[in-house]
Amino acid sequence: MGDVLCAWCGALIGQSGVDHSHGICRSCYRELLRIPDLSEEALDGLPFGVIVLARDGTILAYNPAEGALAGREPSAVIGRHFFTEIAPCTSVQEFQGVFREFCERDDASRTFQFTFHFPGGPVQVQIVFLHRGADVAVAIRKRVDPVA
Repeated sequence: MGDVLCAWCGALIGQSGVDHSHGICRSCYRELLRIPDLSEEALDGLPFGVIVLARDGTILAYNPAEGALAGREPSAVIGRHFFTEIAPCTSVQEFQGVFREFCERDDASRTFQFTFHFPGGPVQVQIVFLHRGADVAVAIRKRVDPVA
């Protein structure tokens, strides 16, 4: 049995038959559900990445924490297409396909793991999609792994 850790805060939330499993604890999930109601200034203050995308993939907001994770200046990506110009590694079913499906549904959120292939090496992250009016907020946090 392996530990199931919260991908946002690292807290132990259960046990699994799979080593190094992740989920999101109730406390963090409640906080994530607040993201759609936050102002752009409040999004900028969050300690994890947030990108707001129009349904066509255009970047509407990109907070400083995401800029630090991706190594990009937020002002340089606003208005650009996320899937083709900024993060082409996400133009796969496992990310863009899930994004399209999420846009068509009324689910409160969609959570999954993804690996970004940055120039400095791969970074495993936890992704949470949330509806923000007609747009989608994408919360991104580097995955928390247990200390060996």
